[in-house]
Amino acid sequence: MGAPHLMVPDARPINGSLWGAWVRGGADRWEVVRRSWGIFTRNTTELMDLLNRPTTNPALALTLMGDDLEATEPFWGEFDQRLHNHLASAVSLVDHARRLTSYYEADAPTTVADYKMRNATIVEMKEAAFLRDLRNYLLHYGAPPIIQTLSFGGGGRVARHEIKLSSQRLLEWTAWNAPARAYLSSFGDRDGPVLGRDVAAYSNAMSALFTWLFNQRRLVSDPANVPSRFRINPPTQ
Repeated sequence: MGAPHLMVPDARPINGSLWGAWVRGGADRWEVVRRSWGIFTRNTTELMDLLNRPTTNPALALTLMGDDLEATEPFWGEFDQRLHNHLASAVSLVDHARRLTSYYEADAPTTVADYKMRNATIVEMKEAAFLRDLRNYLLHYGAPPIIQTLSFGGGGRVARHEIKLSSQRLLEWTAWNAPARAYLSSFGDRDGPVLGRDVAAYSNAMSALFTWLFNQRRLVSDPANVPSRFRINPPTQ
């Protein structure tokens, strides 16, 4: 068996001007993604808090199941706002990350390929396909078609309040992508996705992806990993 192949460090000096400009260009993009990620996480937390509020507040849950529009309007108005914010910030985050990874693609192709592979697993999630198309539904077609379910525990106490979106109503829009349409078609006529479950599944997947991505910043900016094009070749004899 032959000896293991050892990587020989590149001893050529670094062109500090070119390398510095490249690092600064990347830093600007990292900052955009960092701020975009913060917006997404705050919007997700606010939406999930709202969706969970009726379960923790039985009086609110019972009010929402009633027909007093004046009493329920504050909740549903906030619901529309939080849902729009969450979906819009998700799209912005994806676009900002694409701009970041495009910047590094030529010089850190392995890292970018790894990101694309990880992101592809999220794109293939039925929850992701649905939520990313739901933004376009809300922008171009209509308001979220709400179905509420209320379950009771012992002593008639409210155990869980859930907000679903009617798959039948959603499918009246003809512009769903095939994966989202297939997902919606899997529900019965009076059923649909539980919004909180889908938001949680998608957001948890995004959290894992971006936790990994932010850990790559130190690696791609480490002087030990300077791309060859930023090295200075020795003068020829």
